[in-house]
Amino acid sequence: MVVTDYAKNKVNLFLGGSQTDFPQYYIIGSGSGIAIGGDTELVHPVDRQSFTETTFPTSQKVTDQGDWNSVEMSGIQLRQFGKTGSGVGLTGSMWSIVSLPALTFDGTNELRIEETWEVF
Repeated sequence: MVVTDYAKNKVNLFLGGSQTDFPQYYIIGSGSGIAIGGDTELVHPVDRQSFTETTFPTSQKVTDQGDWNSVEMSGIQLRQFGKTGSGVGLTGSMWSIVSLPALTFDGTNELRIEETWEVF
């Protein structure tokens, strides 16, 4: 079987929001843990934001951006973030999870997250 470029482009549009069930929020968390494929939530979610921008750099890529200002980030120790499309508040099935060493925000730093997914 060959997956055509047309099919790849349609899947990319799906991931970027041209369908009904797609990632549309970033959730950030302060809980530590190694992200694995079977995870469905962050260890300790602390905030959720709608994507501030979604772009399509090529017909087979989608980039989602999320932004938090310094007031929103003040006092947060960031250890995880990820994309979700469903749920309310700080829950939902995660489409992606990234774990990282703790980054502490002291009220002087903003946060921007960008994830680029490529279908090939």
